Amino acid sequence: RAGGLMYPWLTGIAGARAFGGAPVWYIRRTRAKRMAEFERQFPEALDFISRSVRAGHALSISREMLATEAEAPLGPEFRRLANELNLGTPFDVGLRSLGERVPLVDVKFFVSAVLLQRETGGNLTEILANLATMIRSRFRLKGHVRAMSSQARITALVLTVLPIFLAIGLWMISPEYLRSMARDPIGRYMIMGAILGQIVGYFIMKRIVNFKV
Repeated sequence: RAGGLMYPWLTGIAGARAFGGAPVWYIRRTRAKRMAEFERQFPEALDFISRSVRAGHALSISREMLATEAEAPLGPEFRRLANELNLGTPFDVGLRSLGERVPLVDVKFFVSAVLLQRETGGNLTEILANLATMIRSRFRLKGHVRAMSSQARITALVLTVLPIFLAIGLWMISPEYLRSMARDPIGRYMIMGAILGQIVGYFIMKRIVNFKV
């Protein structure tokens, strides 16, 4: 007979997935924070390069100055780019490597704009300034969308957490009710179905309220 609220093998699988997925979750969360911080710093970096080039510095000098003065994570990434170029890596290869290490849409725009300017000519300072303005406008739009969707996100959180607190309260008030349900084969399937439904519903609601800007 199964002990607890679920079959032992299902409990083992759930535990293995939870503990095994914890390092992956931590790495993804750290990476997401790093990308968000890079994205926040990027408009200022573009303005820095634009002003430096307008003042008469070469693009390579401006890039190295940014790599030295900028904070992490933007500074180390541009420092790595500068080191690669100093060691003989072609300019287009180095820029594309930056775009691969930092897979953000803004960085891809930056790489494409600089490479296109080198091939066709044009005012690089104006291109970078316009790109920085566009990124800031997108940040403002993202903030508006996040503010408008805050009620939906709170609703999704309440709908996810409320059944958990309800189950805890029911266990504290009448533990025999859940025990008898767990002892019944159909009751165990109902409990597992409820837990699975909560998980699936959480991810569906998260996808609904997660707008890409």
